Amino acid sequence: MSMRFYLVDLGEMQFEGMLSQDGPHIKQLGGSSLAIGEAALHYGDPMDPGWRLVSPHQAIPLTPLDESQVLELATHFGLPMRTAPNEPVSGGDFLHSPAFQGLCDWVRQHPGKAQRLYHQHHQKTPGWLEVVDAANSLADESH
Repeated sequence: MSMRFYLVDLGEMQFEGMLSQDGPHIKQLGGSSLAIGEAALHYGDPMDPGWRLVSPHQAIPLTPLDESQVLELATHFGLPMRTAPNEPVSGGDFLHSPAFQGLCDWVRQHPGKAQRLYHQHHQKTPGWLEVVDAANSLADESH
């Protein structure tokens, strides 16, 4: 069973939303993954002046992407951004992103697997399954 709930192709780089044992992640295809609740886009650090997808423990350089592609990545996953080294991180809204809708659809199709992952392992994005279940319930009520 695929754990992928979302995929976006940005030219030279592709990213997927996927469920890991510790919750939803954004993953560079063929590379590293970061927990969605910890991931942000940063620009212009002194040691690495370009765009990077970062978490507290790792960073994925986004050098193949131009600024419009970085903004597209932010939109697809609702990622917060820091546009200068001395600026705070702002924005981001995973709950209103296309990737979140993909996660809701995946959980609807695989509720048992989602429950097992959520309850058997520590989650880096606490509460994600409750939020997905609530979103799915609201969507069901509106139909």
